[in-house]
Amino acid sequence: MKKFLKKNRYTCILIFIFVLFVILGLKIKDILVPDEGKATYGDRLKNIEKHPISSDIYNKVDEALKKNSNVVEVSHHLQGKTLNYFITVGEKVSVKDAKAIGDGILDFFGDDVLGYYSIQVSILKEDEELNNFPIMGMKHPESKTISWTKDREIVTESDEDEE
Repeated sequence: MKKFLKKNRYTCILIFIFVLFVILGLKIKDILVPDEGKATYGDRLKNIEKHPISSDIYNKVDEALKKNSNVVEVSHHLQGKTLNYFITVGEKVSVKDAKAIGDGILDFFGDDVLGYYSIQVSILKEDEELNNFPIMGMKHPESKTISWTKDREIVTESDEDEE
């Protein structure tokens, strides 16, 4: 064995250095590249199975919103702990009325769901050129109400023509 090592010492050193570089490369990869086996949200989704939202609730919310004559279209999307609602309203709906429509969503969910999930509401108008839209609202699990974006006045071409 000693003869073999003496005769091939440079080869053995190169093999040792190569193995060392492979091990170091894997460690660096573990540090720089997240583990694909772990969930995107980490521990934030812990106990999510204890707070299910049934499809019946989604259907009730959608039906109630669609019964409102000001609502044109409703869709929702659950991603992690965030429930997103996208509502399109008619051209004659004011910002105040649109916010009231969005606030009505909270009435359908129990305290268990409201205390666990974040709820985001995006309200758009059919005519995108109308002022003050889209408006966005967010309800954090620890809050009781939706916080809406600050009202803003957007000047449209039709407003400029009137001046």
